Amino acid sequence: MKKQLTVLFSLFIAFAMFAQERSCGTMENLEIRKQNDPNLETRMAEIESFTQTKISEMQNNKISGSIITIPVVVHVLYRNSTENISVAQIQSQLDVLNEDFRRTNSNADNTWSQAADTQIEFCLSSVDPNGNATSGITRKSTTRQDWGANDDAKSSSTGGINPWNTAEYLNMWIVPKMTTVSQGQTINLLGYAQFPGGSAATDGLVMIYNAFGRVGAVTAPYDGGRTTTHEIGHYFNLRHIWGDSNCGSDFVSDTPTHQTSNRGCPTGQQSCGSTDMPQNYMDYTNDSCMNLFTLGQKNRMRAVLASGGARRTLALSDKCGGAPTPTCSDGIQNGNETGVDCGGSCTPCSTDTGCTSTISTFPYSEGFESSIGAWTQSSADNLDWTRDASGTPSGGTGPSNASQGSNYLYVEASGSNVGYPTKRAILNSPCFNLSGKTSANFTFKYHMFGSTDMGSINLEASSNNGATWTSVWSKTGNKGDAWLSANVNLSGYLGSNVKLRFNRLTGGTWKADVAIDDLKLTATGSSGGGSSCSSGITSFPYNEGYENTLGAWTQSSADDINWTVDASGTPSGGTGPSSASQGTYYVYVEASGSGTGYPNKQAIINSPCYDLTGKTAANFTFKYHMFGSTDMGSIALEASDDNGSTWTSVWSKTGNKGDSWLSADVNLSAYLGDSVQLRFNRITGGTWKADVAIDDVKFTASGSGGGGSSTTNVTLSITFDDYPEESSWEIRDSNNAIAASGGTYASEADRSTLTLSGDFATGCYTFIMKDAYGDGMCCTYGNGSYTLTDNSNGSVLANGGTYTSSDSTSFCLGGATNRSFAGSDYEATIGFNIYPNPVNDVLNIEMFGADSQSYEIYNALGQIVLKGAFTKTVDVSRLEQGLYIYKINIGEKYKTQRFVKQ
Repeated sequence: MKKQLTVLFSLFIAFAMFAQERSCGTMENLEIRKQNDPNLETRMAEIESFTQTKISEMQNNKISGSIITIPVVVHVLYRNSTENISVAQIQSQLDVLNEDFRRTNSNADNTWSQAADTQIEFCLSSVDPNGNATSGITRKSTTRQDWGANDDAKSSSTGGINPWNTAEYLNMWIVPKMTTVSQGQTINLLGYAQFPGGSAATDGLVMIYNAFGRVGAVTAPYDGGRTTTHEIGHYFNLRHIWGDSNCGSDFVSDTPTHQTSNRGCPTGQQSCGSTDMPQNYMDYTNDSCMNLFTLGQKNRMRAVLASGGARRTLALSDKCGGAPTPTCSDGIQNGNETGVDCGGSCTPCSTDTGCTSTISTFPYSEGFESSIGAWTQSSADNLDWTRDASGTPSGGTGPSNASQGSNYLYVEASGSNVGYPTKRAILNSPCFNLSGKTSANFTFKYHMFGSTDMGSINLEASSNNGATWTSVWSKTGNKGDAWLSANVNLSGYLGSNVKLRFNRLTGGTWKADVAIDDLKLTATGSSGGGSSCSSGITSFPYNEGYENTLGAWTQSSADDINWTVDASGTPSGGTGPSSASQGTYYVYVEASGSGTGYPNKQAIINSPCYDLTGKTAANFTFKYHMFGSTDMGSIALEASDDNGSTWTSVWSKTGNKGDSWLSADVNLSAYLGDSVQLRFNRITGGTWKADVAIDDVKFTASGSGGGGSSTTNVTLSITFDDYPEESSWEIRDSNNAIAASGGTYASEADRSTLTLSGDFATGCYTFIMKDAYGDGMCCTYGNGSYTLTDNSNGSVLANGGTYTSSDSTSFCLGGATNRSFAGSDYEATIGFNIYPNPVNDVLNIEMFGADSQSYEIYNALGQIVLKGAFTKTVDVSRLEQGLYIYKINIGEKYKTQRFVKQ
């Protein structure tokens, strides 16, 4: 099987992987949860005890139950139009669920007499958590493809979408791809679910887009919607039919014991002394084979929905009922009320612009210094927002002063009959007119300090004068005694009017005062505002080492403190670098200092303007040093394409990263063809021990507009072995930036050939072929090989096939001369950083240059005390004090670092 693709040099197409065999990640997800939650097994044991008691009660009293309807919300994370699955595809999945759980599916037969109608149905919710009408579907564009099985899809803080109230909604997340690594093998997952008893913050299912539903972008043999049926079985406490063990138990008496999972549809197969049931939804067979739950499985699922069951609130949820009819206080129908009119109380409707009394001059600012300005208190809530200046009345919560000026707004969580729990406070903005604008950003400061049970705060937007609202930002939990920054892109509302509101819902404690301050809305476009920056850098690569000067960089006047050029260690002990990363000098922010240091002080340094007109690739690299306290605050690299009117974060870090210079590589391809300005935005934390430094800044850009003036077309031909899913590759330029990459290739056939071609600018590069298992491409499992060819002269630039974890070759194109390559030694590019060190509770792992499959932690006696699949954090709180070794496994190779547990 040969494919020919021609793409721009920096845009080699990554082919989507699809599993050839059904793989469910629920048990792996359960193991991750057990590691992170020491009480989970106890809760699950209690649920199991209740389940067995309830099943006995059902059987003894012959209780059948009534129909239970489960409200569903579907969160779609997508990179392109194919992955942004249609409403029709989503609805087809709901249809499959209702057929499968009610046993009205067309392939139902009488092979198994114990097949049952579970009397459970599903609907797309029609009411959102705020009581507004909804389609039951949310969507979010992302650049991430692989979401793994560690719940990243379920949180906006990790790029996903926050769940709706998991006590009232069955949350489903749809993602482009999920993989995991087991015994050195990369495995493609179709989905996973959370068993009853897990955290409410992550409850629900995750599925890949092309195994969801039975129409649209689905791929055989998992094109019948049974992946979701299977995962909801787990969600309702069903285990795999083979009990995840050789002839294991699934806790159901009327399912035959299986030796292991089945594939395809092996009807009539014998194992463990009985005939297998491959038609059961809890096996691993093809969608077309599955057709039943048993009566025992029905009772088990209904037990968790029964009175006292772990999912009882879901059974009682009314979110499938009719939504409140939107009203329009001005008697005007906006045309955006999601299919319903404005109600019988409205006068005849006319055309409306969306809202009245609009703000059309930008930037707009509000600090609540003398009043709440143009903002208004809602009457459709329980509490009001309060203007304050000197600390909230409740101790141990709320801010002690404003973020800017003297006043701020907050919600008091305590108070007789008006405070916690679960009370709502809504603050409405004026209307903002974004007609003719090309960009819009809303920024503000927020303060969430007190108990972990803080409740939530949402920023919501409406384009129909408040008839319906969409959450565009949300936070929950205790964020510490500090003002934090939020930046919300409102590009989805350009060309129209938009209203905003802060929707605060208290938690279960009085210790939960939440505040906001320093609101700003910036908007630019043809009607006014900024433009692309001018007088920019046009010659690349651009380098800045701050050798006794800031060079073309400038200090901002819109901050609190400045960056300082330094050479020999910062004044504060136990923080900051002792020397530069390159040369002699670097720049840093001094966190301490009377009246000018911590807490929450901002220091901004602005870059010159970079002209990327005609460029086809752009990367910004630098070294950073973050050593000191865990309460370091944050540093962000931000970009602006409107001469500094608005800024977008493109990289950020928080916390103590250890006493070493670290590398950052930021792809700026989103700004190609325009001009871009950068800035380092540093906000100090709550301690003086938090000096952060920057050095060795490089901006590389290539294309017809300058730099390398010509390109060379190259072809990469890969003949796979029996495991295409292990193969991947990179081409790195002389600055060690990735110019092109691909893989892994689970969607390609074993021993097939794939051909890729692309154009590269004149220069020198390193080609790296990688194998995830560490056994190369040849020759035990097929005669795999690769060849990279210069099409201008037919010369072979790199080839091979026999290696372990990686094979690298340096080459030059377009007459460029060879030189020392930062990326020529692949093994040198592999590494990781662990922090903080010493550590108390959570050890953070920052991996670069490779993908790890697993880790092990050894004590001083050489005994393994912790191990598992690689994660970015490891809970070491239960380890005894002492010296340990963290070992990270990369194929057949590994690297180690020591750390101290305090």
